Amino acid sequence: MTVELPYAAIPVRGRVDSEASEVAVTALLLAGVVTGGTVMVRDPLGLDASVVPGLRADVARTGAYVVASADGLTATTRSTAGELPQFDATVPMDVLPLYAVAATRAADECVLAASDGSAAEWTPLLVQLGLGVCVEGESIVVSPGLGEPAGVVDHDGDVRVALTALLVALLQPGVQVVDTTPLDAFPGFLDRWSALLEADEYLLPGSALLPSDYVRS
Repeated sequence: MTVELPYAAIPVRGRVDSEASEVAVTALLLAGVVTGGTVMVRDPLGLDASVVPGLRADVARTGAYVVASADGLTATTRSTAGELPQFDATVPMDVLPLYAVAATRAADECVLAASDGSAAEWTPLLVQLGLGVCVEGESIVVSPGLGEPAGVVDHDGDVRVALTALLVALLQPGVQVVDTTPLDAFPGFLDRWSALLEADEYLLPGSALLPSDYVRS
């Protein structure tokens, strides 16, 4: 059964429980970054402690302000319009297509490389999802902006593909996948994703408190 993925009508702003997956946590944080919002992924992150500094640094390469605190990991854009500065990055192969989506929001072309593979392998998926991608050796150059997706995305059971399609769908209405079964690996993830899109919580970076929580009666 074909599924149309949710579009972000407003900037994604809210708190969300983590998933023990670097790819899933990256997707959650970038949901805020690409839409001009703020997302806190609550502690416990469920990730190996050695992974978190690199994840935080990679998200920050997009120009986002990233804060680690006792409450969790928060990423927020510095531009309320959602436009990101031009950035180049070398990131793990598993999360590279997510950063390619972020690159479509940049002011100029971004060069992306994989630290453990060939970024060019993601080109067919990214082109299908409407990204302007040019291959340069084992790197890709991503142009600003998104076009129309070319048909229904078949994830072939790959959760990385499903998460990339989810991220594109925030920016481009009408993205469809054959189904969302890869996300079953993360129980309740799609419900949390949808709730995050509707939360509209204004957060101070690094804090899990909302403005109303600071008001004392």
